[in-house]
Amino acid sequence: MQSPWGPGLSIDVSMCYGSARDARRAGRMATGGCVVAGGSRPRRFDALTTLTEDTALFARLTRDVPAFLRTPLTVDAAHARIRSQLARREQRFLDLMQRTVFAYPRSPYLPLLRHAGIEPGDLAALVGREGLEGALTALAAHGVYISFDEFKGRRDIVRGSLHYAVGDRDFDNPGEPGHLYDLTGGSRGAPTRVLRSLGAVTDTATSVLATMDAHGLRGVRGVLWGGPSPLWPLNHAKMGSTVAAWYHPIWPPPLAARAGLAYLRWMMGRSGYALPVGEHCDLRAPDPIARWLHEHVHPDRPALVLATASSSVRIANAAAHLGLSLEGTVFQARSEPLTPARKRHIQAVGARTMSDYASVELSLIAFACPQGTEADDLHVGMDRHAVIERERPIFDGGPSVNALLITGMSPHTPKIALNVELGDSAIVDQRQCGCPLEALGWTTHLAQIRSFEKLSSEGTTFARANLTGILEEVLPARFGGSAIDYQLLEEEAEDGSTVLALLVHPHVGPLDEAAVRAALLDAMAAGGFVDAYQVRLLRQAESVTVRREPPLVTRAGKVLTYHLARPGKAPAPVGSGHRPTAV
Repeated sequence: MQSPWGPGLSIDVSMCYGSARDARRAGRMATGGCVVAGGSRPRRFDALTTLTEDTALFARLTRDVPAFLRTPLTVDAAHARIRSQLARREQRFLDLMQRTVFAYPRSPYLPLLRHAGIEPGDLAALVGREGLEGALTALAAHGVYISFDEFKGRRDIVRGSLHYAVGDRDFDNPGEPGHLYDLTGGSRGAPTRVLRSLGAVTDTATSVLATMDAHGLRGVRGVLWGGPSPLWPLNHAKMGSTVAAWYHPIWPPPLAARAGLAYLRWMMGRSGYALPVGEHCDLRAPDPIARWLHEHVHPDRPALVLATASSSVRIANAAAHLGLSLEGTVFQARSEPLTPARKRHIQAVGARTMSDYASVELSLIAFACPQGTEADDLHVGMDRHAVIERERPIFDGGPSVNALLITGMSPHTPKIALNVELGDSAIVDQRQCGCPLEALGWTTHLAQIRSFEKLSSEGTTFARANLTGILEEVLPARFGGSAIDYQLLEEEAEDGSTVLALLVHPHVGPLDEAAVRAALLDAMAAGGFVDAYQVRLLRQAESVTVRREPPLVTRAGKVLTYHLARPGKAPAPVGSGHRPTAV
């Protein structure tokens, strides 16, 4: 086959066989009759494999944490590291692709690249000719991308005649042994591990330290209000800052998390770093945090509060109710959109915001512009990531959206990402803002970031693929109605928090709304203990309500299982004369 990527390049691509037996004879993988060279079955992790992995993680963490803590970053070192990485940006991408894709037979990207007629030399030539973002755009146009559900291992990869199965762990970085792991919600099953190395923590600390400097923040103390993840304490330690207070909305944390944190606290203590013992603070009662910030934080002693956007607003509203100033406090409002209304609530008590864009699988991707024109105006950390857009329908036959595709180039990235879709869209802009992050070389801006594949509230996320069965099958089977009579609506409340409204069509008939709400939450919690933890947050914050209204429809007349209401715009139901666009 003649390669489309340059003159005189002839590339062997994947072949289609008539049966799986023929494929096995060829030493290749067959799925659905189409065979891809270099493919393999999705990786499976049984109890023994997991135990072996845990043992290796524990050994590496014990060995490497002391040296990690002995070498905190400085602002100058962070700037130098970013500039050095930007200077070799395209070559670093090519090097990572060579090590983790072309030289790794299990790579889920290898069949896609071969199907498109791409070998290492072709990729290098394409990047040299079009630049990195131009090359990624060309690859996406030829099917080299990974959708949200494919990245989660929920859907086979299908590109024309090419068809093969993948698992979420197939995207793990094969060249970076982990030290610890995060968990994401399961797909109606066990939660998914995302391994993370101390090198990945250093990557994050580098970007956050440069961002804090751009916002004029020095000598920052961290305040955490969230789950028991050890990543942010390690991040603060690498930045040379302390964690002054740690609040948990769910108490007590899971036993395994408590044990892990106790061990990490002991190790960090041996290196002279004191990590506070967490305490409980209910999402509905943030007054203790507001008082702590008022008493301990001043403009010359700033604090960076790590919390979801909704939780950040809850603290600000509590301070306003108590008549307290939070001047000197900066909210790293994350995990949900930072809208203009939410930002105003925070600024009203003298605090500031420094939001970001991140995913568990790829860590931090974009960082707050200190001179932003939007509430969530962010700079892409271009030394570690590239971002392009790809227009695609939200579902087959549905409305279209410009999906963000993310590509990583750090050797420490938890997952290998080559045009990976995270289920989000945004305004992508190349412009001069005059801030220190632009001067550093981060020239791509993102704003108005919204998800079209998952619902978010209180920092929890639930994928559309997991919600569909609940709304179309579980609830109708128990309470009556059809697959189009139930819909989840994500919207912003007057107090700035994110709420989820379950719309139930009135023609379903009389029902117990509390029972419907409980059934929804119980089904959402059934995906594993991570989903169960997230549902506890939703119950505590009272974030889910039931409304007897017709589900909303798209312009094409379709009823989506969930709908995202644009901030400041109240969507209209069926028959109102207005059909809002699905986001």
